[in-house]
Amino acid sequence: MDKGLRDNKKTTLDDVTKLLEEMPEYKNTLAKPKIRVGAKDDFAGKVFVNMSGGTDGGEKVARAYFEAGVGTLVCMHMPENVLKAVRKQNIGNIIVAGHMASDSVGINELITAIEDRGIEVIRMSGVIAPN
Repeated sequence: MDKGLRDNKKTTLDDVTKLLEEMPEYKNTLAKPKIRVGAKDDFAGKVFVNMSGGTDGGEKVARAYFEAGVGTLVCMHMPENVLKAVRKQNIGNIIVAGHMASDSVGINELITAIEDRGIEVIRMSGVIAPN
């Protein structure tokens, strides 16, 4: 994300979602990244990828990111009550990238390292292959 957004000083939410969709895991999933707070032409500001295990932290955590200068949170999922609170407060943007594709980005790094050692790995149970 940093490399893809570095040279674009006027990054929009649409730019962020398009960059995500260039990654094989997001390209190969039916659940594409979706702008949940904000509009595609809105300025993204500082983009922070928050892929936390099991929880999103809730409204207070989202607000803390925005108050610290983050313009857009990219996360696996976000409960409707948090999305509603962020919309109401008009404090930032949220892009939900999707759980399985996001998990797959990380797990594929591990799988590739294992395969590089000559071990065959069969991806299943929702892991989205990078090719």
